[in-house]
Amino acid sequence: MTNLFSFVGPRRIAVLLIFLAATLVQAASDSVFTVKVRPGDTVSYLALKHLHTYDQDLLNQIKKLNPHIRDLNRIQAGQSVYLPRPHAVPAQPAAPAPPPVSKKMTAAASRAVVTLVEGEVQMMAGGDHTWKSLSSNAILKGGDKVRVLDNGRLEMVLDNRSVLRLAANSTLELKEVERKPEKETYRFALSLGKMWTRVTRLLGFNSKYQVDTPTAITAVQGTVYDLQVDSNQQTRVRVHSGNVLVYNPFAGDLAPGEKVPKLQEPTRVPGPTRISREAWEQLLLQQYQQVTLGREGRSTISAFDLDKARKEAWVRWNEARDKDFYGEI
Repeated sequence: MTNLFSFVGPRRIAVLLIFLAATLVQAASDSVFTVKVRPGDTVSYLALKHLHTYDQDLLNQIKKLNPHIRDLNRIQAGQSVYLPRPHAVPAQPAAPAPPPVSKKMTAAASRAVVTLVEGEVQMMAGGDHTWKSLSSNAILKGGDKVRVLDNGRLEMVLDNRSVLRLAANSTLELKEVERKPEKETYRFALSLGKMWTRVTRLLGFNSKYQVDTPTAITAVQGTVYDLQVDSNQQTRVRVHSGNVLVYNPFAGDLAPGEKVPKLQEPTRVPGPTRISREAWEQLLLQQYQQVTLGREGRSTISAFDLDKARKEAWVRWNEARDKDFYGEI
């Protein structure tokens, strides 16, 4: 009986094998793409940047795609990381219809992903009383606390892709971290140090992104600003873009469902204006404005020079990270 090899011939067998190999390569390229690791990259950062999501299931999938990497928590610059390609949406669906709510939105999403740790950073889980070392790719939830020690930095990304970062000698509590299909609630308490935050547009009328300090409460929707709380519990708020509502914590907390006043075009205030602690309940800071609030009742609102602020390494680093994460040129 003539075997397959003699019937088909060696040349046709070779062509067939090449065709099958090319088919497998094409299939792999359609489902996987490659990312070259740069300094400062982590698996969670790359996943959130390129896939807009990160959880344990995705991490398990990435592990299977990268058997050449022994520890995904310690990826090195120059390495190639394979990520699953998002499923392509058909260009012309047969029956156009409103897209269903994604599983990501219907699932309970109450987390903050640690996308970067530099130096020594610690966390205390909600209900615990022990500080433990914190590493990149960890997932935090409401009630957890984090602190950045000398020469450290911390970056976290929320489920809605809002970003917050802490400088050295900073302590933050994640009081509430929750995202539902029609409402988002993010509330933090910065007791000491520097915090940079870029907030994406929130879902729902009652959504809230709020940061409490010992002398102020800030609430925003879609903006970039940085906070600093010094050892005297004095708070400084600088608005780099958008608008920030600053509330007096001694006049009461934010009312549930409180309507945000209509915002005006950003303007520069003419110069420093002092206000007493008792004289204000809320301030509306606009782009390139800052306010310094102290317990002693002597607060100052003024314009700030962005070019001068960019001389600070902290500001330059945050702007560069924002541009990279959000794909801005």
